Amino acid sequence: MPLKDGDIVTLDYEGRTEGILFDTTLEKVAKKENALVENRKYAPITVVVGEGRLVPGFEKDLKKAKVGKVTEVTISPEEGYGPRDTKLIETMSVSKFRRTCPDAKGFVGEELNIEGRPAILANVYGSRVRVDYNPGLAGKELVFKYTVKSILKKPVDIIKALFTMEYPSDDDFEITVDKGIARIRLPERTKFDVNWFQAKYRVVAAIRKNSDVTDIEFLEHYEGTKPEVKKKNKPKKRAPKKNKTKTKKKKAEK
Repeated sequence: MPLKDGDIVTLDYEGRTEGILFDTTLEKVAKKENALVENRKYAPITVVVGEGRLVPGFEKDLKKAKVGKVTEVTISPEEGYGPRDTKLIETMSVSKFRRTCPDAKGFVGEELNIEGRPAILANVYGSRVRVDYNPGLAGKELVFKYTVKSILKKPVDIIKALFTMEYPSDDDFEITVDKGIARIRLPERTKFDVNWFQAKYRVVAAIRKNSDVTDIEFLEHYEGTKPEVKKKNKPKKRAPKKNKTKTKKKKAEK
């Protein structure tokens, strides 16, 4: 049975261009290809079908996939990250580049952030620098090999998946759903993570849109001050008194 818009699925994938792996959810594949990213957690991703989180060609093919079946699809640049746009390539002087990106190392292929826009240092020649604002995979044919692992049906599974989709977290946290009310006991790090305050509204929006719950409650837990238990001082044991009378008597007998 084909997938439909609104289905919430988990899937594993590996993406390649020109035979080179550029992304995967499978740790063993990343290791084999010498593309392991340090500190990254490799696990199936959650996708809401039809929501547009995948490139168009991948999204279109996903609707024809079957749970548990390995599928491979080749995607044209137009259905992927789009063709390369020459208007998104900027040439600037080295002095301007240094003012704009003071922390840049200056090597070709370096990933940059220029006034909030991701870019790549495409070329350095003489006193000029060429910066490319095109997505790194723009203009390239993509090949995705993927497997739909499951279609989520249980309310608790759906809400947990939506939560981690909007706020990735390796921490364990508890979710209960009762009479249309979802109660989420927040992971410990949300107390200190400034990113959570923005992610919270995305989490709420995703749960409202993709589940049947009527209310969402976020629960935080803080330990109170434990009363200090005073230790009772044990009475000191007194050394037994020596019987001086007997001692004197014994001396006298001698």
